[in-house]
Amino acid sequence: MRQYCNRCSYPQKTCVCKHVTKVTLPIEVVIIQHPKEAAHAKNTARLIGLSTAQARIVNAADTEQMAQLKACLQPYASILLYPNDGSEALEAVEKQTRARLQQLFVIDGSWKQAYGIVKQHTWLQSIPAYHFLHAPSTRYRIRHTDIEQGLSTLEASAYAMHCLYGIDTGPFIRLQAAMQDNWLGPSHHQRKTVK
Repeated sequence: MRQYCNRCSYPQKTCVCKHVTKVTLPIEVVIIQHPKEAAHAKNTARLIGLSTAQARIVNAADTEQMAQLKACLQPYASILLYPNDGSEALEAVEKQTRARLQQLFVIDGSWKQAYGIVKQHTWLQSIPAYHFLHAPSTRYRIRHTDIEQGLSTLEASAYAMHCLYGIDTGPFIRLQAAMQDNWLGPSHHQRKTVK
């Protein structure tokens, strides 16, 4: 029987605990996770939770948790990382907006899954949406995507915190790298190229 680490929940052979550096964030990062992502051993959302106490993961299929999020929503103190026709560049967020923020919502899933979550939970559309204008190249190499500028959930969350508050993305990126270095899955899961 495979033994799992009690802290990081990865198998003990691929434990990442020694690579965790705790980061304090000025706002809460709420990751709304598609239920299929929760089952993926390669998902990066749980790495965010290991890195900071200011992050939480909500299962998009959990109607009670989603209802609680909706009930506590303060649209003018929240932003949604979700590129769409009306979204604005996160890199250009004004100082006044940053000062009033309390929550960053990030959707964890494929583009199709994220679209479905926003359509299903229409209240998310009341939150100002933002996209990246100058996203860094991904360093996430163990999941496939056809999106050239596609970042992992961890990379997107870390870069958002960097854009908003100058938070160092290093602890997050190093933890993701350690998880990938420990990955024991099949080689065909690796991306062909990573810039």
